[in-house]
Amino acid sequence: MPSVLVASGLVLVLAVPYIWHAVRLRGWARWRTAVHLVSCAVLWWCLVGTPAQCRLTEGSWGVVGVALADVFVGFGFVVAAPIRLLEESRGRSVRWVRHPLVQLLSFPLVSAVLNGVLLVAAFTSSWFARARSDELAWMTLVGACTVGGFVANLQILSPDLVPAWMNPGLRMALSLVDGLLDELPGIVIMVSVNPVWGGILWGAAQPVVLPMMGLIIVDWIRHDRLVAREVDAELDSVEASGGSTSTPWWLTETGRSEPASDEGPRPVSP
Repeated sequence: MPSVLVASGLVLVLAVPYIWHAVRLRGWARWRTAVHLVSCAVLWWCLVGTPAQCRLTEGSWGVVGVALADVFVGFGFVVAAPIRLLEESRGRSVRWVRHPLVQLLSFPLVSAVLNGVLLVAAFTSSWFARARSDELAWMTLVGACTVGGFVANLQILSPDLVPAWMNPGLRMALSLVDGLLDELPGIVIMVSVNPVWGGILWGAAQPVVLPMMGLIIVDWIRHDRLVAREVDAELDSVEASGGSTSTPWWLTETGRSEPASDEGPRPVSP
């Protein structure tokens, strides 16, 4: 019973402020709110539902809870964009998210490696074994995996939180490498600990690949449209000021070169 109260309280802490800001912010996408609420429900189920209730007698159920928390819940919370919601509703940025250390730890390759190390360590040490019989250890494990999955997807799926040089094309390439890294923990567990447990972890990493790439492609299209509008606006301003948008840069006043002469080199004045 106490674990149910703790899990319910945690989910309420995650859900209620989000709903409050989403309702107040005009134009916020309802599908993001739905994704956030579904992620909260799945997290609650992992904490006190079937994975928690059956983890002692059936270790595979415990692995399912860990895998869902890491892959689906972490992914869902990033897609729901709570940081963007908070920034838009408050009208100012969350500065600590853009701190260089946070940017480094959430960089796709770094965060994917850290998340993989977390999963491997959980199953190769006594953490998972202790979590199967201890409520606090179980909630700590599920919570850590949720945070690990969230950070691992944060920069890949949050174009507003990445450095300016990380364009959609680079994020697409990083997502492919990140997908390969996400499969390694399952393979390691499959070989070194338990084939079934490793297979569950490996299989859980597959379904989110296509949605992740789809979201990046949509952002890529939006990015290209934004760049095109900025170029069109710049050309319109040039035409409005009387300039020409069809003159090559090397024939403009600032880039015009001296015509070639057949008279040989000019004498240098003393």
